Order: sequence, then structure tokens, then C-alpha cells
Amino acid sequence: MTDPDDTPEDDDPELGPELTGGEGVPDSDPRHLDPAGDVADLVEANVSDVELDEDTDAEDLRAFIDAVESGEHGPVDPGLEATVRIARALLENAEGENDTDE
Repeated sequence: MTDPDDTPEDDDPELGPELTGGEGVPDSDPRHLDPAGDVADLVEANVSDVELDEDTDAEDLRAFIDAVESGEHGPVDPGLEATVRIARALLENAEGENDTDE
């Protein structure tokens, strides 16, 4: 018989397979506090309700993302990673809107 205390944390039955390592870990893991990631999740889930400000240049956002990915901003921390996720979501939404406008 197995001891319930021997269950690895990734196989926690209370979290279900969608929140464990078994079938992929979501962007926000309820066992890990990540406020920046939670905000990025919120923006990504509701990006259709968010628009780029008229003085925000999409090319500047692309340049920022490229700079982070190339390592120009040094090590990526959770806040920077969340900012890149938000920037990507905004760009994808803006590009989708531009495609439908044509």
C-alpha cells in the first residue's frame, strides 16, 4: 500500500491534470505566487477588450520584445516576462484588428 504523503507534488490529485506537470503546467500555477504572471494571464484572456493607445507604436513594442529575447535587458525576471507576454498579446490583437479593417 502506498502512503499518501509519498505523492509527488506534481501529481497532486486536488489540482487535477490541468494544473499539474502531467498534461502541461498553465501560465499561472496556483501553488506559486506570481502577480505579474497573473496580470499577464488577465490581459491575454481579455485582450480583445484592450487596444493600443494612439501614441503607442507597434514597431516600438516589437523592438522591445526582440531586445528582451536577444538578452539586451539582461536576465529575464517574472515581471519582464509578463510584460513581454502582455506586449505580444497587444500586438497580436492589434494585428488582428488591422487584418479585419482591410
